[in-house]
Amino acid sequence: MKKTLTLLIFCLIPSFFFLGASEPQPVLDKLDSLEKTISNLSFRILALEKRIISLEEKIFLEATRQEKLPGNITPEIFEQSGDDFSIEDVTYATQYNGTVFRGKITNNTNSDFQYSLFKITVYKKNGSVASSNDFYILNLDSHSTRTFEAKIHDATKEEFETYIIEFTKGS
Repeated sequence: MKKTLTLLIFCLIPSFFFLGASEPQPVLDKLDSLEKTISNLSFRILALEKRIISLEEKIFLEATRQEKLPGNITPEIFEQSGDDFSIEDVTYATQYNGTVFRGKITNNTNSDFQYSLFKITVYKKNGSVASSNDFYILNLDSHSTRTFEAKIHDATKEEFETYIIEFTKGS
């Protein structure tokens, strides 16, 4: 007990002077600032933990879910279900750890869409979903054609065999 008290006396009292304070208030202000910084870092760590958990859940769900591709659709002879939209000149290339799709979408409906949402899904050779992503096109008027660019994350073109582009909703 005496050793601890002696250590505190010899370490704490000189540290007050080394911190540039002959009074306790500046030291307390610095300790307050340090406490706020530590608190901020702990909140960031909690946020990172939540993101990691959601990524783990996503990976687990994708590994356990085996969605089958309806029919055998290849990119070269792609057909959109229904006559609402036609999708043409689709190309794709690996970019970093994902794939970028580019092409043209024609609105064959009699409706004008200021905002139209599409979903692209890529499938592995065994028919399971490799990845999917949503993309939107602005001002897709009736019988007009717009170009699009969509990125699929975490799936390079070597990792999938087929894909589907579907109209989700528009307004």
